[in-house]
Amino acid sequence: MSLLARCDKSCATLRQQLLEKDFADHEVDDAIQWAQALGYLDDKRLAEAILRSQLNRLHGPAKIEQAMQLKGISKSLASEVLTAHEIDWFELALQRATKKFPSLDFSALDFQQSQKQKAKVIRHLLGQGFNYEQAGYALEATLSANKPAL
Repeated sequence: MSLLARCDKSCATLRQQLLEKDFADHEVDDAIQWAQALGYLDDKRLAEAILRSQLNRLHGPAKIEQAMQLKGISKSLASEVLTAHEIDWFELALQRATKKFPSLDFSALDFQQSQKQKAKVIRHLLGQGFNYEQAGYALEATLSANKPAL
C-alpha cells in the first residue's frame, strides 16, 4: 500500500517492485487485482496524467509515448490515449519552436548559416518527439511570421 501512496504507478511497475521485494507471483497478482478493484491502480488514468504533463512541456507524440512506456504503460494503451485526444501536433510543434527560438530571423544570415540554423530548429523539434512534417510546418510558420512586410 505504501508503494501506491507515493505516486501513481502502472501495473507493470508495481509488479516489478513487488517481485523485487521477494513476493510470490500469486501474491503479486492478488495485490494488483485488489488495487485495481479499489481504483488505486489504473493504467489509463496514469497514461492520461503523463499525457497532460508532457503536453504542458510542449513535447511531441513520440516523446510522450516514450515517457508512457518508461512508466510501464503498454504501447497499445499509449497509442490509444494519444489518439483519443484530439491534439493539433502541428500547432504544438509551432508553440515549441517559438518558445525555444523566439526571434527566428534568417534574413541577415548567408545561405550556409541559414541552413545550419534551420537544421538546428528541426533537430530540436525532432528531439522533442515531433516528426519531420510537424517540424517542417513549425519552421515554415515561424519563418513566415517573422518575414518583414513589403
